[in-house]
Amino acid sequence: MSNEDGLSDAAKLFISDMTAAGAPARADGPRIIYSVTAVGGGLAGQTVTTGVSVSEVQSWPAVPPHWIHLPASIEFDQTNMDETDCLPGWKRHSRDYSYTDMSVPPARAWLSHVRGFVSIAIPKAA
Repeated sequence: MSNEDGLSDAAKLFISDMTAAGAPARADGPRIIYSVTAVGGGLAGQTVTTGVSVSEVQSWPAVPPHWIHLPASIEFDQTNMDETDCLPGWKRHSRDYSYTDMSVPPARAWLSHVRGFVSIAIPKAA
């Protein structure tokens, strides 16, 4: 049985689009998991596993996700968060985002948004 069995066409398209954009994605229960590389900040150069709720990509690509799932060990100065649909030990962060630049494919634009958010994480004390 595939992790994609039972997913909507929009969720499957999100997985396909993310994978084609260089962030191989997979379904994991009520969420879709993929990784990004932080482009700046305390996590610069690190690969960070992240995700979104399957329920949030039901209108992809017309409506992008709103919440970004990350391990709870990654912290930010200001964010609204909860644990809905998250893996154990993870939180999801509320981040406003709208896809307005039609010259960039939706998955690449979403990945840029997530990379930018990860790049403002609070650096861990040594």
